Amino acid sequence: MSDQRRQKSDGGEHRSYFRIDDIISVVANPVHIDKEKAAEFRKNVVSSKAFSLMETPGTSELNSEDNIPDKQGNAGLYAMMAEIKTKLDFIINHLMLDKEGLVQTDKKFVNISASGVRFTVDYPVRVNEIMELKLLLPTYPPVAVFAYGEVKRVKDLGENKHEVSLEYLNMDESVRNEIIQYTLSHQRETIRKIKESGPK
Repeated sequence: MSDQRRQKSDGGEHRSYFRIDDIISVVANPVHIDKEKAAEFRKNVVSSKAFSLMETPGTSELNSEDNIPDKQGNAGLYAMMAEIKTKLDFIINHLMLDKEGLVQTDKKFVNISASGVRFTVDYPVRVNEIMELKLLLPTYPPVAVFAYGEVKRVKDLGENKHEVSLEYLNMDESVRNEIIQYTLSHQRETIRKIKESGPK
């Protein structure tokens, strides 16, 4: 079940974000950095980006009205080009996800919001450590998120399993909004399923 947490922003304002539980593709790796450079890294790191997997970088111009051929005179050609573009987008997206480790990785149970994420890892992690994070949000279309986070809490679960709570570092608002839309959509879907399975 999801809940709400209050997050204090840099400006001192408090913002509420939904936290939800889900199972998604996650790749998380510690960033090995000297303690002397850690503060500077936290301040200057470009923490995040997100992109939809339905459109690959550099292909959006193909959808421009100016570049669409005359449909009446070239209907067959247009249909064939559209099909080829769709297949190429799928292949490029798959290769990109494979390169980033999001295809072969096991999905993890996560508790996620627009301020941070909690999941388990099978290696030791320290509080205040910085981690590189890659998430594949199961939206339609799917959205890949690349971010950095700082470890705020670690819980030893035994058998070399550790529950890690991360707070995103310097997350761009456009990326945060992608996560907000995902959590709200998930919340609505959960409520819908509860209503449908409830007493008639």
